[in-house]
Amino acid sequence: MVKLYYIIPYVLINSLIYTFVKDGLCYVSPMFFMALRFLIGGVILLPFAKKLIINKDILLLAIFTTLSTSFWAYGLLYVEPSESAVLSYTMPLLAIPLSSLILKEKTTSMEALGIFIGFLGVIIYSLNLGLYFSLLGISLTLINAVFWALFTVYFRKLKGFDATSVNTVQLLIGSLIFFALSPIQFHFRFSLNFLFDLFYVSVLGGGISFYLWNSMLKTERVSKVTVLSFSIPALSTAVDEIRGVDITPGMIEGIGVMFLGILISRLEGKKLTKPTKRITSLH
Repeated sequence: MVKLYYIIPYVLINSLIYTFVKDGLCYVSPMFFMALRFLIGGVILLPFAKKLIINKDILLLAIFTTLSTSFWAYGLLYVEPSESAVLSYTMPLLAIPLSSLILKEKTTSMEALGIFIGFLGVIIYSLNLGLYFSLLGISLTLINAVFWALFTVYFRKLKGFDATSVNTVQLLIGSLIFFALSPIQFHFRFSLNFLFDLFYVSVLGGGISFYLWNSMLKTERVSKVTVLSFSIPALSTAVDEIRGVDITPGMIEGIGVMFLGILISRLEGKKLTKPTKRITSLH
């Protein structure tokens, strides 16, 4: 079972991060914003890292993370936070087959059914977004989901390493890439509101969030962790409703179907694949 002291703070933090990133993008360009986020997050984790390790898999992890975050941030220029959250959580549909292919992990029949129903909820939600929903925003956010699935599976592959050390290297390498790309459409306008946005997305939604996500992936299968995360777009939608964003009944129906998928995935079911030898440390 995914430990509650990981999943509860992770869900709460990431239900709000879409709103803080969206607001922060009013003051700064996406690449520079994410460069600061990754740098601060990495520096915060640095004192707790046992040993900084760089190998091919960690480099790929950092690249996939950077690509995912880039498309996500640019997508938020065109869509509302809740819309970004819902579309981002097509990720499990990609992460589950990738984990079976790359990691040979087992998926239960109930988890597979829960993922299918949860993704059906995402589709129902998306169909109710209306004509004003940006096609560019959809595309950027869905591409983000592809790379998010890849770095989720790659961290699971690295579960033999210290999570904090991997997170630190992941974020610091990502910050270097983002700083190199920061001249793209660069702009910055200082504001106290921006400092608050930066604090949230860098400390809570940066270092701490990455640590919580990767810590869950060290102890649980990708299918188990990702399907529980379907609760985040639902809470993000509730936040948008409070902010005054128009939420239609069809969107609420989609969210209800997502939660049904979560409940079904928690039921016991038969394994869909034959037992395989447990993956050991990569050392």
